[in-house]
Amino acid sequence: MDEKKFVINIDYDAVKEQYEEEQRLYSPKKTTTFDEKNYLQARLNPGENQKSLTIRLLPFSTNGGDVFQKVYAHTYKVNKEVAPSGWKTFICPNHNTKDGESFNVEGCPFCETAAKAKELKNAALDEATKKKYGEVEFMSRVKTMWIVRCIDRDHEEDGVKFWLFNSSKKKDGVWDQINNLAKIRSAAAERKGNKYNIFDVNNGLDLIVTLTRDENNKTRIQVVDDGTPSPLSDDVDLGNSWLMDEKKWYEVYTVKPYNYMSIIVSNGVPVYNKELGKYVDKYANNEARPQSEDLTSAEDGDEPIDFSKIVSSGDIITDTTESATVQSEAPVSGNNDDEDLPF
Repeated sequence: MDEKKFVINIDYDAVKEQYEEEQRLYSPKKTTTFDEKNYLQARLNPGENQKSLTIRLLPFSTNGGDVFQKVYAHTYKVNKEVAPSGWKTFICPNHNTKDGESFNVEGCPFCETAAKAKELKNAALDEATKKKYGEVEFMSRVKTMWIVRCIDRDHEEDGVKFWLFNSSKKKDGVWDQINNLAKIRSAAAERKGNKYNIFDVNNGLDLIVTLTRDENNKTRIQVVDDGTPSPLSDDVDLGNSWLMDEKKWYEVYTVKPYNYMSIIVSNGVPVYNKELGKYVDKYANNEARPQSEDLTSAEDGDEPIDFSKIVSSGDIITDTTESATVQSEAPVSGNNDDEDLPF
């Protein structure tokens, strides 16, 4: 007689898979200690009008492959207590992934503000109001940037550094310049019946990055190769240690907490409150708040944009309702140094 069995059973492989997935998603987050050595110092210091850096690009992954990582970020006008330059770049949690996976965060106040500003702009009945909300939308929207891993030849002891810069709509940014160099060298070799790759770690080219301050106090960046093929390093073991360095771009350019970014959007100064376990505005309900600069590009006499009308509508921001104004164009990384590093 056949042994009777229950009609369904429990699949251990499914239980195991679920458990491992939960452990992966909710394991304690690795904390990253800020280290300035992780960043290529491709910027001019106050009073400095020109400098050059010699770098060697590394594959972006320890598996080899491309040298560029596309990322999405918000460059925002901030209180100078947040960044002395008055500008700061924030990695967007909505548009980026970690190795193909979601950042698993609450959302992005910048994207939410841009969406609400667009909604209010489209609903506005007069051109002046449309213009103002259009400026807020422009200020808050996400933009494309690039990150490279590299070695600073003057500071090889620091190991792998990361360099974040904007994509250029004019096709003259750092990303375009490097790709043009690669194309020129490859075409020149091909005309002679050869192949050449400036990114080759065994026989590639170092890049010379020259930063120059122009008459408008903006930093212009020119990238050329040094013209002499060479290995990444004469010390193979050292070179391999650079290639296999496992630091991730999102460990160096970290995503800020939602309430931190919310305060930034409202022109506040985030400070961490241990009792509340979150960031709060340093000057919330405090008349000592420093007077913020007028950032609007509107005509003289126009009323500044009240961010509270935008951020409170739809409960976009709840940390602060301090009003602020905006300007229509943010600085461009890779073409000037008006941004602070995103830390």
